[in-house]
Amino acid sequence: MSQLMIANPSRVGFLASARKQQPPWRTSGNWPPQATARLWSSVPGQSHTLLVSGLTCNVGGGSAPLGGISGPFQRLSSLAALQAVEAPLDAAARGGAEVGGGSSSGGRRAKGVKAKRNVKGPTLLSEIRFDDVGLHGRAEQVEDGFKLTLQLDTPRGLVLHWALDDWTPPPESTWPAGTVRVDDKACQTPFRSDGRLEVNFSSHDCPSRVVFVLKQTEGGEVWFNNSGGNYAVQLRAPPLQSFVEKVLAAEGKSSHWSLAQRLMLAAEVLEAADSAGPEGMALIFTWLRLSSTRVLDWYRNANFQPKDIASIQKYTGEQIAEKARSSSHPLNRLLARGALAGLPRGGGNGDDIRMGILHIMRGNGIREGHRPGHDEPFLEQWHQKLHTNTSPDDVTICEAYLAFLHSANHDDYWRVLWDNGRLTREKLESWSKPIKAWPQHLPHLIPAFQGYLWTLKTTHSGADLDTAMEMAKGFMDDDLRWVIYDILAHRNDWWVPGKIVEARQRLAYYWKAPGSSRDLLLLDIALENWFRTSLERTDFGRLGRDDLIELVGLVLRSAMITYDDEDLTQCAALWERLRSHGSGRPPLPGERWGGEWSLAALAAAERLELSVAAHMDKLYGMVQPHAEAFGLACRLDQAHVANFGEEVVRGQPLFLASLLLQKLEPQLRAAAGGAPWQIVSQSGGAAGQVVAVAALSEVQGHSYSKPTVLLAGALTGVEDIPPGVVAVLTRSTTDVLSHLAIRARSQRVLLATCFDDGAWKGWQDLAAAGAAAAAVVDPAVGAVMPAEAPAAAAAAGDAGAAPLTGPRVALQTPERTSTWAIAESSFRPGLVGAKALNLATLRQRLAAAGAADTVGVPASVALPYGTFERVLAEEPRNADAAAEVDRLVTAAAAAAAAGSFPREELDQLRKVVSEDLVAPPDLVRQLAAVAAQEGLISSADSWLSYADADADLDADAVGSSSASSSYDSDADGGDGDARGWSAVWSAVCRVWASKWTDRAWLSRRALGIAEGDLFMSVLLQQVVPFQYSFVLHTSNPVTHTAGELLGEVVVGMGETLVGNYPGRALGFTTPPSTKEEAGNGELSPKLISLPSKRTALHAPPGGSSQAALLIARSDANAEDLEQYAAAGLYDSVTLQPLVARPPDYSTDPLLDNPDFRGALLGRLARLGRTVAAAFGGRDQDVEGGVVTGGALYVVQARPQVDISSPH
Repeated sequence: MSQLMIANPSRVGFLASARKQQPPWRTSGNWPPQATARLWSSVPGQSHTLLVSGLTCNVGGGSAPLGGISGPFQRLSSLAALQAVEAPLDAAARGGAEVGGGSSSGGRRAKGVKAKRNVKGPTLLSEIRFDDVGLHGRAEQVEDGFKLTLQLDTPRGLVLHWALDDWTPPPESTWPAGTVRVDDKACQTPFRSDGRLEVNFSSHDCPSRVVFVLKQTEGGEVWFNNSGGNYAVQLRAPPLQSFVEKVLAAEGKSSHWSLAQRLMLAAEVLEAADSAGPEGMALIFTWLRLSSTRVLDWYRNANFQPKDIASIQKYTGEQIAEKARSSSHPLNRLLARGALAGLPRGGGNGDDIRMGILHIMRGNGIREGHRPGHDEPFLEQWHQKLHTNTSPDDVTICEAYLAFLHSANHDDYWRVLWDNGRLTREKLESWSKPIKAWPQHLPHLIPAFQGYLWTLKTTHSGADLDTAMEMAKGFMDDDLRWVIYDILAHRNDWWVPGKIVEARQRLAYYWKAPGSSRDLLLLDIALENWFRTSLERTDFGRLGRDDLIELVGLVLRSAMITYDDEDLTQCAALWERLRSHGSGRPPLPGERWGGEWSLAALAAAERLELSVAAHMDKLYGMVQPHAEAFGLACRLDQAHVANFGEEVVRGQPLFLASLLLQKLEPQLRAAAGGAPWQIVSQSGGAAGQVVAVAALSEVQGHSYSKPTVLLAGALTGVEDIPPGVVAVLTRSTTDVLSHLAIRARSQRVLLATCFDDGAWKGWQDLAAAGAAAAAVVDPAVGAVMPAEAPAAAAAAGDAGAAPLTGPRVALQTPERTSTWAIAESSFRPGLVGAKALNLATLRQRLAAAGAADTVGVPASVALPYGTFERVLAEEPRNADAAAEVDRLVTAAAAAAAAGSFPREELDQLRKVVSEDLVAPPDLVRQLAAVAAQEGLISSADSWLSYADADADLDADAVGSSSASSSYDSDADGGDGDARGWSAVWSAVCRVWASKWTDRAWLSRRALGIAEGDLFMSVLLQQVVPFQYSFVLHTSNPVTHTAGELLGEVVVGMGETLVGNYPGRALGFTTPPSTKEEAGNGELSPKLISLPSKRTALHAPPGGSSQAALLIARSDANAEDLEQYAAAGLYDSVTLQPLVARPPDYSTDPLLDNPDFRGALLGRLARLGRTVAAAFGGRDQDVEGGVVTGGALYVVQARPQVDISSPH
């Protein structure tokens, strides 16, 4: 079908079975025989499904006709008839649903609940349906405000009883016709004769949501209140705290509270939580998880009828299941799924619970109330609970009672109570309807209670596998139904995990379809739980390395059904290439388990490990704060709160991948040639006293008074990190999702495992000598290397102030100049720093060597030394800021002299400098002219407009470093957008402000550099959009081998490399070149590692082709010196943030194409030699990149620090 194409798999999908042939939507020929396909699309208020089999098509209509097609079915016997249906369906879809489209540029996508989009006309904000009253709600943003539309399926005499947010009265300006105020909170508005009602809000009075109940006026007054929870339609995302506080107050302060009230409130705030994003849905997940695990009360002076709790559980479960299917945010869908997994199913016939126990008692002569019969106190007490407080506990009680009836042993009764529901005698006796009696042995009741157990499960068991299948079996095709029953019949066989994944892949097309039964999703959850249970029985330590690879792949295929995450999807794609044996995706290059293949496999494992850890850390960070808030509000036992987030993480499906990688990685590492370290948690910098202990458990409860690098010979993963420890280095293989690993990343503590005896001995020697050191992570070789003080003190960020006792570094004295901005041709010592000088020198020497055509150097201009000081002194509008800077610098020095660290003063300095400075008009004019001259901007006019717009040149015309000027042009990609003056000035000021970062200040103190001796020029440079970035060290700083080049390459921009982002770069070396090699250009790179970083940074869209993207780079007189590199101490700031995306290594030629990789590394090696030669043979650290098409650029070259010894 040409118009109904699959534009968005999350909203439109198809199911192909039999021969698994894709439906030829874009062909006009015959359908392939034995091919079955299902296509679904969502239209506002309606769901439509096409089932195509051979030359037959069934079209199911929604509740209202669509384009002349009415339900329930029309049978079409030919492709021509099917195409005849296409036009009205597509036309209706285009009327509001964004279905169809034949290309990525012109197509539209299907809309689900709460899809947000930016198109001409109204913007859909939220959409919801209330089936119990046949009402559809829709919230839109329109040109002049917001509009809420309510539409009844069947027009009838209903009145809307409504208010705003938490029942605050709506202003009269928003009242539709016929509205009257009925009390101090609510209004009432009748629906129109067509069953429609519209409420309009202006932008300034639009609430977060409209809340309401419905009153029926025909045939007697009847109220509909959403099972006691109110109806609501969300218009704006509410502040998170607005509903968090409501939930916490209800849980912590309500004297009458129960599971029923909890679920009603959960349904009421669900829309608000979804609108608030993952943090909001994390509240729902945490709340219901604490409930399902019985940490929160189920009964507190409140009773309810079985039919009521059954209805409430069903409604809340359906609403959460809908969020798990169709929430606009992938993490919301995952969290909603997790919340649903612990909920009772609901539904069924709640009265069957109440009447079922009565029928059993009466039918078997058991006394009930005043009715005579055999006295069985246990059944009488349980019967009373069932009538007023039935809950999932009753399933456990019934199972325990049956166990006792079979064995006549009360030990079995108590055992099953505990094993299946964590119920104790004390718990049963504490309920408002307590169960104190022990059951009597009446074995003839076994058949009756076996049937009654099923009655309880239909209401209270959600993700129970057998119950879920019975409830969902009517919603799937015969073949899939047979497959799942076969799984259930052989659930303990070895082949079941693989078959579960296949079944879940097919089942996903059903449960992800709009309007599908929640029982399908509950079945998928139950199958996933059994998949994990089956695999956890496996002894991973006894599996071969290929079996481990296959199991990781199986876990990922299962996880991809649950997760909707680009990062994890790319990991799964790469892993499929790793496990491939010639079918499906092509295998990774190289002989399996050979050196090249193993390097790629190790990179794939590290990439997956990093992604799993990052995903779980994010999940932990969202749920743990909510758990702690519940702990405070409800006075919960801290044992249930402290480890809540960690237990949630370890309960995720991907946790199995972590366990398998722990067994697999050492084997991959050995086959790849032995990467010496596994980095589990990578901090920003770790330095301190090196202390060795036999095991981390030995120092549990200990506290270190100063920063400590702890060498732990062994650890188990469950330990705490002692206060004062900044790094834990160990010989034990560490699970990236262990308690210890999660805490290390949360606390920003370096955690790494060493596999190299020599490297470990080096650290042990430092500990034996009582030395202090910094632990420096080298991403190329995957090593954690010690660095000597004073660099260690600078990296540590210690709470104390480093003394002015280090070896003093001689700094260049700036040349005085009246020029605000200078071009590259005017760069000279005394005006600019080493970065600018080296680039200018490099461009000249490359040109002299005939290499200018093969190596590019980005254009740049500079604000010379002294510009910052002149801005403070010469611009009158900066007088207050200048005085504040002087005061804070003096205060920081005084604090340091007193032995304390001036954290607050440094914070304030950065804030004043980055936000409060105003640019002198002459600076703007000169910099704009020079930038245009050098080609950094297409014209000086866009910057000059700031200086020329007002004759008085007041603050509004020029703008401060934090202001966004009114002279910014529209977002058209021109210079006034990302390269407009406000962005330039903000970036320059942020570079100056980086003089007072903690690390920079400590480093200057350690080296005896006085504050008045430091001057910061700013290099304004083109940002070249690199496909790959590199750093080259022309002599190896790791092995200290002169002439051996060490190179590192990453995907995208180089900030992930110099910024030490987690993961490894592609690392390679080339040996010292001989004269013959130098003469013929032949170099033989040796591969050390392949890239595993999970983040790639890319240049933002460039906009105007006449203007380059820009970066403001620090160029102080105290960095890039031969005796002191000061790398990374001062900031470089892009005018527009770089775009972070996960790199797809499964298709990247760095891993995929050895010929491409070898040629690129050879070119980089020759470039390194060329740059070193351009500086007279002096070793250089060279930073640069490769653009699409292969051209090389150098953005920085600086003298390499002496490599004769570790530094």
